[in-house]
Amino acid sequence: MIYNGKFKVTSPFGRRVLNGQPGDHKGIDVVGLGDKHVCAVVSGTVAASTMILDKSDRTWEWGNYVRVDGVDGRRYYYCHLSKRLVKAGQQVKVGDHLGIEGNTGYSFGSHCHFEVRENGVSINPAPFLGIPNKAGTYGTDWRAEVQKKFGLSKDTMTYLDKYKYAADLYMKLGKA
Repeated sequence: MIYNGKFKVTSPFGRRVLNGQPGDHKGIDVVGLGDKHVCAVVSGTVAASTMILDKSDRTWEWGNYVRVDGVDGRRYYYCHLSKRLVKAGQQVKVGDHLGIEGNTGYSFGSHCHFEVRENGVSINPAPFLGIPNKAGTYGTDWRAEVQKKFGLSKDTMTYLDKYKYAADLYMKLGKA
């Protein structure tokens, strides 16, 4: 998954109208509903971790972005990040944190524009997230799963929430 927990699709892949202009949306826009860390959906090599400011380069619209060249030969783009946590040349595995969701570039609110390209052509990224290509809420509320599984009190959960990597902890405990 692109987030450790629940997330919302706000704009699916395909035709849409943005600011009154019809066009093709070449990715899928997602918003983390808890943890805002954006995770790698495939293993591969970070080919780019940058922000393009030159508006003659169309990628300026992505703001802070990370591109992972997947072991499957596809290119995966994670855009509009508030912060990048990886560097070009770095190897990443599924689930590794790439950055933090943001509102950089041509964006109208905090989210991650996730795009997949095969042979230079954008393809529907929803199957790579294991979801349908439509607006809605997806993922697992790992915090609630852990609280229920282990019978933890509200006070204990509040204490655990302060841990820097609480979302990762909840996911690992929930899957254990």
